[in-house]
Amino acid sequence: MNEVELTTNAKAVQARCSGCGGMLLYDPAVRSLRCRHCLLQAPIPTIGSPGPRELSLRDGLARAPRGYGTETLRVECGSCGAIVHLAPEERATRCTYCASPTVITRPPDPSLLQPESMIPFLVPQPQATQGFEQWLSKLWFRPGNLSRMARVEGIHGVYLPYWTFDADVESQWKAERGEYYYTTEYSTEEDEHGDPVSRKRQVQHTRWKPVRGHRQDHYDDVLICASKGVREDLAEKLCTFDTKQLVPYSPGYLYGWRAEAYATDLPTAWSKGQEIIRVQQEQRCAEDVGGDTHRNLEVQHIFRRETFKHVLLPLFVLAYRYNGRPYQVLVNGQTGEVVGKAPLSVWKVMALVILANLLVLLVSLIALPLLLITIPGMIYEVYLFHKHWNDWFG
Repeated sequence: MNEVELTTNAKAVQARCSGCGGMLLYDPAVRSLRCRHCLLQAPIPTIGSPGPRELSLRDGLARAPRGYGTETLRVECGSCGAIVHLAPEERATRCTYCASPTVITRPPDPSLLQPESMIPFLVPQPQATQGFEQWLSKLWFRPGNLSRMARVEGIHGVYLPYWTFDADVESQWKAERGEYYYTTEYSTEEDEHGDPVSRKRQVQHTRWKPVRGHRQDHYDDVLICASKGVREDLAEKLCTFDTKQLVPYSPGYLYGWRAEAYATDLPTAWSKGQEIIRVQQEQRCAEDVGGDTHRNLEVQHIFRRETFKHVLLPLFVLAYRYNGRPYQVLVNGQTGEVVGKAPLSVWKVMALVILANLLVLLVSLIALPLLLITIPGMIYEVYLFHKHWNDWFG
């Protein structure tokens, strides 16, 4: 392993290869830094605690460090508003998330909260590209030039901003528990001949009883996406990150990769986190009520020991525009999972509809001779039945 030479100042940390002086980039294939020129490897430099820390929700912001700890170039999209930080030597002519060319370079924000921990990229870019191509090959009703359009834009690795929350929650609940019981009821009905028939049936009733109780639960790493660039519906599908693999933040993991600045502030994110916890907690309280059913459930929550982390999670983004509309395909940089949106081909859909109609018409043409043969036979049978009816009862 090559040694890492750190050039440190009050604003940034840079790493260069001690062998050739080239820039070191983080390589997911080897889980370490690698020189872009001589390919020598170097360990990831550490700048903080040996493990992810939880910061108090009340006073943690005052003690949290600021910035990324390395020089970055801040690029803001004039279309979707996402703010992405690039390596100083990188230039972006299009937005990472919507492929819009209206990108503006701005100075870094010194008040930006530094990430507390992160999941480094574990999937190399060639593997992510292969996953995208496999996803694309399964799209039957997409435009034929979609593959070329997407490849022109290219795929970019970006660290997505998230907030995670931990909390102890004590819930007091009260409700009415319902237990089913059955009675037998008798009734008189008429059968198909009009004769009275006695019938019995089981009727369900509910016996209600007021109950109350409480429970205590701990919530760990409730994830709230703070991205402005990723579509919300796609971000929800990608909440499969394993936060047990979080490591302390190091700017070394950003070398050669992009990072989006959080667009959702801590108070707003905590409000969303609380709502998620409340919904889950009320579901648990409803299960505690017991019985066969329940009604009028009321729950009061007390939150204690609330903590948070600002984390970065790895994502590959392929953004492209088709007929002026932006589309995204996302690859989870930890698992390789692919989700995305793609336009429909109007011509292919119309061709399918026409083919289905032709198939129906073909079946009809085949069935028509059989129908023409069958109908006279049916008419003759009706005639014979009517004739015999007149012979028997006329």
